[in-house]
Amino acid sequence: MSGAAPTDTSAGLKRLNDAVLRPGDIVLTTTTAAVSKAIRVATGSDISHAMLCVEDRSVIDATGEGVQARNTQRLFFEDECSIHVLRLRDGISGAQLAAVRTYMRGHIGTQYSTKEAMLTVLGGARQWSKKQFCSRLVAQAFASAGIRLVGDPNFCSPANLKDSLLLAAVPNATVPVTAEEAAWWEGNEDVPQRMRDAINAVLDGARAKNPDIQTFDDLHRHLVSHPEHDDSFCRLLETSGYLSLWKIERDKNPWQYDFALMSTAPAGQVEAYCWSVLENEDGGPNRYVVNRGGYLLFSRQYDLQFFQVMAALYEQLAALHRQRVDVAAKWLEANGHLARPGPSHLTPHTPEWFAALEQWDPPKAMMTRKIIELTGRTDVCSICGDDPASDYRLEEEHRPAGAADTLRLCEDCVRIRRASGEPFTVLS
Repeated sequence: MSGAAPTDTSAGLKRLNDAVLRPGDIVLTTTTAAVSKAIRVATGSDISHAMLCVEDRSVIDATGEGVQARNTQRLFFEDECSIHVLRLRDGISGAQLAAVRTYMRGHIGTQYSTKEAMLTVLGGARQWSKKQFCSRLVAQAFASAGIRLVGDPNFCSPANLKDSLLLAAVPNATVPVTAEEAAWWEGNEDVPQRMRDAINAVLDGARAKNPDIQTFDDLHRHLVSHPEHDDSFCRLLETSGYLSLWKIERDKNPWQYDFALMSTAPAGQVEAYCWSVLENEDGGPNRYVVNRGGYLLFSRQYDLQFFQVMAALYEQLAALHRQRVDVAAKWLEANGHLARPGPSHLTPHTPEWFAALEQWDPPKAMMTRKIIELTGRTDVCSICGDDPASDYRLEEEHRPAGAADTLRLCEDCVRIRRASGEPFTVLS
């Protein structure tokens, strides 16, 4: 309920141990602030705040800033503050973890409810709203995956989470913060904070039109019902800096996108980074690809500029993410840490191929499914339904960031695609 301590470069600091933290772990913390002490006294506990690890070095929580993501390497705690990392005793399945992450990320930007957080501690008549506080957010996220950590996910305290019989403590949850580390982060631009500010600027601007808007999903529903707000919502994206934050991150860490630059960095630090990038790839569908597909579908259905701009943004983010993954894998391979498998390509019109296409470009997937349904055959062209058709692929440097890089094409469609800058070659 009370947020993590702000960065402090004084002695006696600790931070979360990223070496043991896993996606799905619940992080319980406190601070020396008066409000934190009051919560601890009221709940009879040593903690006052809850967060959830969603991927390597990233947690999501609800504070006065609303629901936002944070970099664990920037979260410094005074040594006297209690920190507990809890994990499901019986483990969490891939599907459950995906549901928990989706819930947490889907609530980014939701406003904080001080009133409901206090009612949880003080008791009394309660009716919950769409707003959030820290322990509710975590409990509801697990409930969305069919895991009931506490009796009432809508009104629970961090202490209730700590006492859940479904959770077990993770040892070695923290490590000391050196003075050099604290100084480095203090002098380094906080890009996640700029992202939090941009998200809040967009949603606060949208709430001026409709105070019931809490999340981007709410914004989307409002925009569909009120297309006259399309221009003003697009201006919010521009003026908030939301559309250009990726440039700051790329320019801040150019070595993450360039194999030659990465090869000049300290090997130990680079190896740890590269493994973390690849490990995050195992966490289910890439959210940039999924979001790009969703916005593309919205843009085709409603023809609103907001959805087109967001689809283009997520296409850029997906491409940058793919570049980071490829560079990390290439570095590990070049330094003998990874045996990279040979290239593989999805066969057009198979279930796996459709699954990939439906994430990246839902309208195109629907079109191809309709073609197959009308012709009653799967060996026809993915684009026009003609036959004969052969399987083609794009060379790696031309492949989309998240889509299947193969199509089943007739000769006419191959010529059209090649003329438009897509050099398809026969898939052997």
